[in-house]
Amino acid sequence: MEEKNQSAEVSETNYPPLPPKITRENFQTEATSTKSKVFYWIKTVIGLLISTFLVSFAAKCLLVPNEFTVGGAAGIGILLNAAFGIPQSIIVFCINAPLVILSYFFVKKKFAILTSAHIILQSVWLAFFENVCPDFVIEFASNGEKIYAAIATAICMGVAIGLAFKMGGSTGGADIVAVMIQRKFAATSIAWMLFILNCVVIGSSIFVFQGETPALTLLPIMMSVLESYVESLVNEAVTKGFQSAIEYRIITDKPEEMSLAIMQELSRGVTAIPAKGMYTKEDHTMIMCVISRRQSPVLKKLMKRVDPDAFAVMANVSQVVGLGFYTGDIV
Repeated sequence: MEEKNQSAEVSETNYPPLPPKITRENFQTEATSTKSKVFYWIKTVIGLLISTFLVSFAAKCLLVPNEFTVGGAAGIGILLNAAFGIPQSIIVFCINAPLVILSYFFVKKKFAILTSAHIILQSVWLAFFENVCPDFVIEFASNGEKIYAAIATAICMGVAIGLAFKMGGSTGGADIVAVMIQRKFAATSIAWMLFILNCVVIGSSIFVFQGETPALTLLPIMMSVLESYVESLVNEAVTKGFQSAIEYRIITDKPEEMSLAIMQELSRGVTAIPAKGMYTKEDHTMIMCVISRRQSPVLKKLMKRVDPDAFAVMANVSQVVGLGFYTGDIV
């Protein structure tokens, strides 16, 4: 009797039939179409131009005039340029060239090709700033204002690295080393290795950028630490922000109606799990689904309409990989 009532309630919603299930073959067919290939290459070229410009602009126009550095190959280039006058474009290319060759054999061909393109364009942008407009610098006058140089550099670097990773490549230097190690060894200490390498580069700046007092001598290191922290936040926001979502776990006594409404109105898959209230000893159903952030208000209204007595738990999901969300390659 109860099952008949439930089916009657479902039919009363007058929802149209569910659309065909989306499979991986659908995405593969779409990805191999001419339109998708053209869009991919346009997006990749624009992303490379923006990413390489931001790295070069930060290195030449923000870091050098304000006398502090960052980690990785860019930081080494800045220190050697400040100490010996060697052009950054030459240093960056010479450091990254052998690393890209190694990544071709140890990582992926696509990763090596995109990273090579990034390094070449980065060297071209650096040469452009060095030879065409060498006086185009942003120098903050007082030591108290140099904090803005660190923040501006962090935003540029974070966006550039995030764009490079989203395209399937990297900005070179320590990023290549990290990816190669991660592909060969599932080590949790990679972050620490990179942290140590960056600390060595940043710590070396104390011998290059000398201040009038001991406190001012330490200022470049403090600015570099701040830049690294803000850069990591921006990088994470770029790489994962567009892939973040919200997981809903809904306890309801109307699983059929709730599931059908979610699948029809939000076009999201639903998983039903038997649940039991340990206080009342009553059986319920827990519906689990992952939706995008913009769909959250719609789901809340849907819950109130379908089952006002439903209980829901929401959790932020930092990244979602799979059909209906992000289906790109992961380095």
